[in-house]
Amino acid sequence: MTMDPQDTDARNAADYLIASKQCDIHELEQLLCNGRLVVAISNLVHALQRERGQSNLFVASGGTCCAESLVHSAAGTDQAERGFRQSLAEIDTTPGAMVGGSRLLTRIAHALHGIAAVPSLRRKVKALRLQPEQIIDGYSEVVQGLLSVVFEAADTAGDPDISRLLVALFHLVQGKELVGQERATGAAGFARGGFDATLASRLQRLIDSQERCFQVFVDFADPPTLELWRETGPGQCTAELERLRRIALTGQAVSDPELGMVWFDAVTLRIDAMRQVEDRLQQSLAALCERRIEEARADLASHRDLIAALDRDSAGQGAFAVFYESDPGTASSGTRLAAETQGANPRLGRSLVELVQSQSRRLQAMNEELQRARAALSERKMVEKAKGLIMKHRGLEEEAAYRFLQEVAMAQSRRLADVARDAIALSDIFVGPADTTPPDRRR
Repeated sequence: MTMDPQDTDARNAADYLIASKQCDIHELEQLLCNGRLVVAISNLVHALQRERGQSNLFVASGGTCCAESLVHSAAGTDQAERGFRQSLAEIDTTPGAMVGGSRLLTRIAHALHGIAAVPSLRRKVKALRLQPEQIIDGYSEVVQGLLSVVFEAADTAGDPDISRLLVALFHLVQGKELVGQERATGAAGFARGGFDATLASRLQRLIDSQERCFQVFVDFADPPTLELWRETGPGQCTAELERLRRIALTGQAVSDPELGMVWFDAVTLRIDAMRQVEDRLQQSLAALCERRIEEARADLASHRDLIAALDRDSAGQGAFAVFYESDPGTASSGTRLAAETQGANPRLGRSLVELVQSQSRRLQAMNEELQRARAALSERKMVEKAKGLIMKHRGLEEEAAYRFLQEVAMAQSRRLADVARDAIALSDIFVGPADTTPPDRRR
């Protein structure tokens, strides 16, 4: 018996709908693995932040402070690293297994390279061979490598709600990292007995930058996490911390050597409160991933049952075709799906059309939500790219290049992202003074 071509097309349409839902499930399963990886990274970052702060106190005090606690912190970092490596084992590295897999795997390789430098950092800290600024930069580079993995996981997430939570988590962890750098910078300054202009400027930049991260976090976090954020108050500084900030930023002399530990403990309380919020957001992310997988599997089973039932109902009753036609109900020249039956049960055509339309609407809504979620990540990319251009063409260090962007934004009363976008578009202005030699005289 020869199957009607139209019947074959309908059967193929059903097969592709099933395949589409199977792809959804596979992508969600990869998102769940990526979510576990993000959790492991945030645990490792938290441990590295504590070790960095105590390393600064140890070195700035000449080895008399935090020696024992530094040993415990290093052990905690090692344990967190093992958890990170275990989560890596769940990642499917098969080519084409995940969306944006190449970028994510490259970020992971870079992060692993950074982690390999930690034992050398520790040896130099123990031997008092590093200045506090070198310790901050060394550990911060490792942390930034790990955070780039979180960034990539958020940027490649295909579910808009999951993407929003990943964006929120990235900016929360990034903001907490800036608070951690503030803790280490302040600890160094207080232990030395004062803050010079360079150290005070660095402290101010860290304070300003962390607040921008927390604003994006608030924009994208889920309600239960935001409620905990408000209850625990990590977005606000205590009166004690504000007092110590004023001492540091105004260049007052520090005669009390104990202020270093007071500062460290005050900032640590804030970081620990953020950690609670981070844990809550991680729980929301894991629960959402698992819920989405359950929903997708239920949809897949429902699709299969419906198509099987419709196949039985329409057996031997003719054929139908699924096609596009102009939609007279819209002002635009758009199209819509329709079905034409030829002696077949019309339920089969209509139901298949409904399934296709439902999937199309879902994908369209997902795309629109994803664009909104990724806008925050896109702005960060622009700032980083503009900063790199300034570093290259003006010969500035990273911190000075970022400060240059900030100063331009403040002078023009514009958003940092807008200034960065213009800098990229007009990158030639950063090359230096224009060559005024007439073209016919240039050699």
